[in-house]
Amino acid sequence: MEETAQHWLHALSAPMAALNGASYTAAEYFEGDDQSDLERWWGISNRAQLLDMLGMADNGHATELSEAYWQFQRCLPSEWQALLARLPARERIKHEYAARTFADCGPGGTRAWDLGRMSFLLRAGLKKAYITVDESLYLHYRLALRARHYYNRWDTYLAGYVFGKALWNASGNSDEALAAELERQGNEHWNRCIQLNLRLGASELLASLPWDMELPEAQRPESLEEDCWS
Repeated sequence: MEETAQHWLHALSAPMAALNGASYTAAEYFEGDDQSDLERWWGISNRAQLLDMLGMADNGHATELSEAYWQFQRCLPSEWQALLARLPARERIKHEYAARTFADCGPGGTRAWDLGRMSFLLRAGLKKAYITVDESLYLHYRLALRARHYYNRWDTYLAGYVFGKALWNASGNSDEALAAELERQGNEHWNRCIQLNLRLGASELLASLPWDMELPEAQRPESLEEDCWS
């Protein structure tokens, strides 16, 4: 696979690279010393645990809002208001959050929050020799297929990641505090760092990697377990 295509795949984890001061395009995420503590933050200390975690690309935190984004795009305004009126308080807050963010992230909603983190895990896992380069590229290609299904450009993908992170940040709050905490996320320090660093450090890079750029289909390595996510 050509280097430019590899850079496109690795850029799926650009928001996390922006947060952690990592490489936007290097296959191993951190160039030089490995600063990723997968065991502490993810409970991952071996290959099997890493590959098992990849299922979050389809069944991760984003499923919490997938129905809300789906309903918002298909409901008439009167139907949407009627739906909100029937929901418990916490679900109503999350549906209203989906409605407010839909214009920026589109129907993909917060799927990028899971896709971007799985890209990070692959790159960090490669650094730790849990997987090979060919395995990482193949699994990244499978992430890319999903990203292109849900989003139509880098802007909506990156917005989906930030909105997903914001919801995750606020999810531990009570029903009474959730709405206010979600409103506050736009000024949250680390969210602002991600957006600032992406604008200053990755805007030219992403402009050189068109969203619809041709990506050669990566072949599944024989070394991947038969039941591995893809």
